[in-house]
Amino acid sequence: MRLAPYYKLSILVLLTSYTTISFASNGKPNKKLRIEINKNVELLGIGYFIGFEGVDIETKTVEINGKKIPKKDWHNYGFWIFQKYKSFATSENLGKSFAVADHLWLDYLISLLLQVDDFPHAKLKESIDQSYYINFSKTKDPQEAKKNVTIFLDGMNEFYKEIGLDNYFIETDKFYKKAIDEINSVLPKQDFIGAMEKFYNKRFDAYTLVPSLTIPKGMGFGINYTLDKKTHVLNVFGAFDFQDFQNTIELKMGFANEKKLRELSVHEFGHSFVNPEVDKLPKEKFSQTESLFEPLKSAMSDRGYNTWKVCVYEHFTRAGEILIAEKLGDTDGAKMLHAEYEQERKFVYIPAILVELKKYDKGSYKTFYDAVLGSMEELARK
Repeated sequence: MRLAPYYKLSILVLLTSYTTISFASNGKPNKKLRIEINKNVELLGIGYFIGFEGVDIETKTVEINGKKIPKKDWHNYGFWIFQKYKSFATSENLGKSFAVADHLWLDYLISLLLQVDDFPHAKLKESIDQSYYINFSKTKDPQEAKKNVTIFLDGMNEFYKEIGLDNYFIETDKFYKKAIDEINSVLPKQDFIGAMEKFYNKRFDAYTLVPSLTIPKGMGFGINYTLDKKTHVLNVFGAFDFQDFQNTIELKMGFANEKKLRELSVHEFGHSFVNPEVDKLPKEKFSQTESLFEPLKSAMSDRGYNTWKVCVYEHFTRAGEILIAEKLGDTDGAKMLHAEYEQERKFVYIPAILVELKKYDKGSYKTFYDAVLGSMEELARK
């Protein structure tokens, strides 16, 4: 199954339990921001962990803050999930679902699951746009896609019942409530949503944070959908930090990190502002600059950014993050982001893009698209 973080699609969200509204902005709630737990996302995360992420987890290491540690210690909630449900890794139901989805990215599956009813009652609705399931057919045949997506959803419905997920949510209710409490406790005092809307000169109708305990740490997905002429953007993401949830009075679910929450949200929400403008670019703007991808290909591929266009999305989104941090008065944070993105993560064209975006911010470009176009023309001269 082709599963990788940080790809962006448009989706329709289904509200589930554990919903809250809260956001600090000069002491006033921002009614546009919501926090939700989605049960379908959580089941997909369990299936993904026992089928992929958890394989050989006890013998692997990961590097965290410059130090190698056992992977099972970093993904300790995931490891708990893996131990709890690993006997179902060979589930016939899960196997049927993943067999028709093994060529799809994780975010594509999430984009579908947020549109259907909760498991175990999920089914393809006529109201769901074909773009959200057509890729279930490798040849993009509508009838085959409908057949395969039905197999996928039916298998997940049965997998839900097979592992008794109702009991899981009863057992872990306090963990999810704590995760939401942590996020509420570190929501930035600055109105980053307002800053983004002002900078990009574009507004959406709602913004939703969708934290997940079963999606691995480090994964985040920026997603949006339009319904009845209202557009909603979402950030689906795993935990940020170490978790302490077993045999303890004081739970720590890994979401109480204000800096990472703001950065990830600005990043993932930012794709809903950036990607449509990049998509408007003439094809020749990509062909003229395609050679710039070659020296970055290895570093980008390691993060799942396998095409020049995706790399362009990421450059503009991250440049936007830096400018938003500056606008929120976090000069040091902006400098750190700039250094990390350009030097450590090899987004080496950010400086050139920042020059043009700052011109836009001062009024030299009429629209953000004009700044994107100008940036690409500058890159073509390199």
